Amino acid sequence: MQYTQFYDSPLGKITLVCDDEGLTGLWFEGSAWQEAYPDETFEEAPHPHHAAASRWLDDYFVRRDPGFLPPLHFIGTAFQSDVWEELLKIPYGQTRSYGEIAAAIAGKRGVPYMSAQAVGGAAGRNKIALIVPCHRVVGADGNLTGYTGGLERKIVLLALEGADLSRMYLPKRTGQTKAGVREDAVTRNNTAENESPEDETEMKKKEVFAKLREWGTGLTFNRTVQLTPEEGQDPPAFAVHMTMSAIKYTWKIERTSKFLWKEKWTFSTTNDVTGEIRNSHEFSSCEEAAAKLIQTVTTFENGE
Repeated sequence: MQYTQFYDSPLGKITLVCDDEGLTGLWFEGSAWQEAYPDETFEEAPHPHHAAASRWLDDYFVRRDPGFLPPLHFIGTAFQSDVWEELLKIPYGQTRSYGEIAAAIAGKRGVPYMSAQAVGGAAGRNKIALIVPCHRVVGADGNLTGYTGGLERKIVLLALEGADLSRMYLPKRTGQTKAGVREDAVTRNNTAENESPEDETEMKKKEVFAKLREWGTGLTFNRTVQLTPEEGQDPPAFAVHMTMSAIKYTWKIERTSKFLWKEKWTFSTTNDVTGEIRNSHEFSSCEEAAAKLIQTVTTFENGE
């Protein structure tokens, strides 16, 4: 009997499948495996193997090497299982080429040569994504090649782990060059120094704050205005503090999602005297929240 449960990840819903021996499947919603078993009957029920896999995912998505494996049950040919075992040996935050995996299996089997293409085919049949890290396998020349969860997810997963993406590029069929991928999808980096997701968030924070600060200096009403970034906070926040006579308000935007690649920002208005939060709105980007802040404070300035 196969048992299923679902895990809500920052990259989309994940299906977890197991039997009594271990986890047999883990795939993202919309992946090929979701459509691969239209006639299979799974019982949607919790299982201890699901719980172990969920603990692993909890650690992984907060940028931490889980350091353990939940029970796994490979269902495939002997060759496929050999490839999947080799994938498990790729350290967190590192990559291997298909050729390197092929050479390792050839050595294990005592044969002089093993096809990298065959390795790629077996990796593509891996049903236990993330935990069996086929996303860490790339072409020898840096080609990111395919991924059943989608190439965008592959890039995000490698960036999440802090892998060196400076030489990576998307397959040519996408129409993007190495330079284009580096600029748009991987590192936004034209120098030898790589930027981490935290660096990108810090850059965005500075850019948005600069825009807010420029806007704040143009406020004309006779009130005390203090526009400050709330440094040292994670998630980061910005606040506009305004005082008029005995009335004190704080308009604040802050990132409420702990995941760097799935932004969620909240705009709120607080009466500093009573502590009452008058309204709160969620947005998918800092820019949208900033626009709402500007609109609200300008409306207040105009007495509307």
